Amino acid sequence: MAKYISLTAIGKDSPGLVSSITKVLYEEKCNVEDSTMTILHGHFAMILIIEISHNLSLKALFSKLQKAAKPLGMVLSYAELFSYVPKKRMPSNPYIISVYGSDRTGIIYNVSECLAENKINITDVQTTLSKSKWKDTYIMIIECDISRKKSYEKLSKDLLKLAELLNITISLNKAESADI
Repeated sequence: MAKYISLTAIGKDSPGLVSSITKVLYEEKCNVEDSTMTILHGHFAMILIIEISHNLSLKALFSKLQKAAKPLGMVLSYAELFSYVPKKRMPSNPYIISVYGSDRTGIIYNVSECLAENKINITDVQTTLSKSKWKDTYIMIIECDISRKKSYEKLSKDLLKLAELLNITISLNKAESADI
């Protein structure tokens, strides 16, 4: 029987980070089921969902991963996923929410709280601060699923109110569905 873990790794961005970690996983016959990787302020961050064989020691695997990560300055952590069951993605109704405005504390919280109140599931979030000599602009792109037309209509109204309150621009657009 297989076991699943989540593995997180972060370190100063440089070539070879992904190959160093995945080499150990390959050698130990672990399968990366899902992942997300990005660069944040010059640091590379990854989160992996990994299937490992039942007879492989988590302690031994983590020790090998740490040995590979140490020369690269990466910090690792893992957690066993006791309730993880791989599933096919359910059909979704994807939307993209784009947020633009002056940088200020609380934008992520306020927008995500609005989505939570509308029972909207966030599937991905990317944020950045675009700096120029004229103006700093905060940009947030959210992918989410909106299951019902009623939800879309109420969410549109709530996001419009929020945009006015925070003095930001928020747009809600249908995205193409992709089954990858």
